[in-house]
Amino acid sequence: MSSVFGPLVAAASVLIVAAYAPAAGSSEPPIAGHGMTTVQVSATYRERILLPPGHVLTVRIEDVSLADAPSRVLAEHTETLEGRGPPYRATLGFPSSQIDPRHTYAARAEIRDPSGALRFVTDTRYPVLTQGAGASADIVLKSVGN
Repeated sequence: MSSVFGPLVAAASVLIVAAYAPAAGSSEPPIAGHGMTTVQVSATYRERILLPPGHVLTVRIEDVSLADAPSRVLAEHTETLEGRGPPYRATLGFPSSQIDPRHTYAARAEIRDPSGALRFVTDTRYPVLTQGAGASADIVLKSVGN
């Protein structure tokens, strides 16, 4: 009897998921399930160099709505770059309840050397999630002058 219901349950699940998926061009943030939103970030730099092991990449999703106040961090991803070259990819997840459609959100990234000195940083705003922005950002980091 369960062999009869298996395909029906699978088909019903697909229809339910499709019914709750945001429409193409929708300003709704992508929902990862269980009240979570995810943002895909790719970070690279223009210099044709491979960083030695020990450098650390940090990617953040921030609420940048208030011009005269510090940004509020919604999610942060940190990883040690053990000799890998760019582009570096990160998926950041956080509760969907933290998103206010009236606010503005941005992805930021930085790379620090093993001693903690800043080597590369975001110098451009990369909007995500609201105000017509999607759920991904392709960040180009700028070298910090030594």
